Amino acid sequence: MTGLGKKVLASVLAITSSTMFAPLALAEERPGITVAVNKLPRALDPGDQTGTVDVRVYYSIFDTLIRRDFITPAADGGTRLLPGLATSWERINPTTLEFKLRQDVTCHDGNPFTADDVVATFSPERLRGAGSFYPKGRIYFSHVAEVQKVDDFTVRFVTERPDLVLEHRLSSYTSFIVCDEALNAFRKDGVEAALWLDEAAKALRWNPVGTGPYKFKDYQKNDRVTLVSHDDYFEGRPSAESITFREVPEVSARIAGVVSGEYDIAVEVPPDQWAVLDRYDDVTMKTVTLDNSHVLVFNTQHPQLQDKKLRHALSLAIDRQKLIDGLWKGQTFTPKGHQLPSFGPMYDSDRAGYVFDPEKARQLIKESGYDGEEIVYRLIPGYYLNNVKTAQAIQEMWRDVGINSKLMFVESFKKVREEDTMIYAWSNTYRIPDPTGALIANWGPNASTQRKYKYFQPAPAFNEMADRLFGMDNMAERRDVFTEMLDIFEDDMPMTILYNPLVSFAMNNRVDWTPYSLFFMDFRPSNFTLRTDG
Repeated sequence: MTGLGKKVLASVLAITSSTMFAPLALAEERPGITVAVNKLPRALDPGDQTGTVDVRVYYSIFDTLIRRDFITPAADGGTRLLPGLATSWERINPTTLEFKLRQDVTCHDGNPFTADDVVATFSPERLRGAGSFYPKGRIYFSHVAEVQKVDDFTVRFVTERPDLVLEHRLSSYTSFIVCDEALNAFRKDGVEAALWLDEAAKALRWNPVGTGPYKFKDYQKNDRVTLVSHDDYFEGRPSAESITFREVPEVSARIAGVVSGEYDIAVEVPPDQWAVLDRYDDVTMKTVTLDNSHVLVFNTQHPQLQDKKLRHALSLAIDRQKLIDGLWKGQTFTPKGHQLPSFGPMYDSDRAGYVFDPEKARQLIKESGYDGEEIVYRLIPGYYLNNVKTAQAIQEMWRDVGINSKLMFVESFKKVREEDTMIYAWSNTYRIPDPTGALIANWGPNASTQRKYKYFQPAPAFNEMADRLFGMDNMAERRDVFTEMLDIFEDDMPMTILYNPLVSFAMNNRVDWTPYSLFFMDFRPSNFTLRTDG
């Protein structure tokens, strides 16, 4: 559809909407809510920023074609998928997935949502091509050969090979739909895509245009991000007039703010504060174990960590159950390797994963030739819940087996990942219930751990198998390949998993909202209502 055509359609929809929703103008004014977060997003650009602090804010700005059902698991232990911007989807053939799009969706800039927005989002120059502006998009969609517009409300995704989990990929990271007119306003004839996309990214990172239930209003560094209701949202008018995400680094201040009524929701309340909040009748606690693992990254290229026996010793010396009992009240777990039960038929339930064996750790330390030199463990205090206490406990566990370590507190991931880094605290999100959105997204050939930082330089077979997983059409055979990849990965030991964190939210009783097992904070009408009866 041309720009003029979209404007004409926008006018028609605006007239229709004003007629359909006229009674809402008489409704009482809605209140806003304030969410106290430990840190604000680095940007509201879904192609660029995919971290914890980013996705929880922009999940309500953008929609995906398909949405994941975080409440009801599928029969095989995997996850169910629900309509999003697409009303239905169908496999036309093994490499073609067709979507029927909603015809009642309006972008935040007033333009109607059409197939053009999908094509622009997944264009090769923006997301999926060999030299795409957003390299993270290639992790998920480099195997997509074409995104075809069939008509204004029908699109087809054509992959180079069969992809059994493409639907899940289109429900998750980097698949958020951006509205094409806001993006294409920066397109210039004769100008390379990388140049105009760079200009667009700089302009839109704090002025995003999506289709979600809330639209961007303002941003103040180190203070707040404010979103306002997108009243024409296709699920219905959002419950709150606005949502302000306020940066409140201190846990005690977030808790005090919820108790006093200054904040409606506080994120990341540690277990040792649960009893404090239980005293207040007007405060509700909701807790969820994340599809995310706190991990330690080992720089396999550092001279002091090149011997994998020492890396194995560092892992074996960690008593994860002690960490879970002491810091998480025993209410979470350590996965059996880089996988979760939600992987369904891809899950290897027999795997031992990362275990505690201090005697074997001492043996491997001797075999590695380690002579007591200092090993530095870097972390950003407070970025991950309980990460300082965890680091201090691990330091003692390492001392017990003869490893001399030092904790280094830094203020950013740039400092964490400096060239001489040895070990650092990170987290790995299982972004879809499949290794291609988990192990491969975090450690595969296109992941920054290999491509940019080179912490993990596996045998060629690992990357070959990673590539094969995208195109295998037999799930049982895929599982066998994945199991072999896990064997290689765990033997090389470029990282170790500690546990999956338990995340708790404190909220005022007027808020009815459910947290998800990913970092998405979903304020759609289907998951969020705000009582206004006092």
